Amino acid sequence: MFFRLIALSAVFASPAVADYHLSLTEIGKRDYYCTITVQLTNEGDQTLTEINAFFLNYIGTDQVGRSKGASFMNVAPGAQVSATFETPNAPCSDSTTDVQSYEMIIGACRIDSAFEDKSTCVDRMDLDPPFTRASSLN
Repeated sequence: MFFRLIALSAVFASPAVADYHLSLTEIGKRDYYCTITVQLTNEGDQTLTEINAFFLNYIGTDQVGRSKGASFMNVAPGAQVSATFETPNAPCSDSTTDVQSYEMIIGACRIDSAFEDKSTCVDRMDLDPPFTRASSLN
């Protein structure tokens, strides 16, 4: 009985495995848009058909911008894709930004051929700094 309890507690204490790894690869500027190029790696075993998202930009706890939306589409297991997100009038130059952190807001989530609850994709995200969290659009 004691060993069963230990085994069960190990199963329930294990963290959820992240399927999608997100990292920032480039900062830029186009006209009055601050751009970030974001790389998503599918570390799971199912095709990620779509994640549509945008990013909230923060300096400290103050939101200083909101990017346009973009999508990561048709990402096979083991594959990587990039998307560029543009934020109007955010504080940046051609290669640097004053933005300290980003919150990913997921508006759509499709895995294989099915639309999933957005929280499914949120729960599967592994974010490198400066990305602080992923949330679903209500």
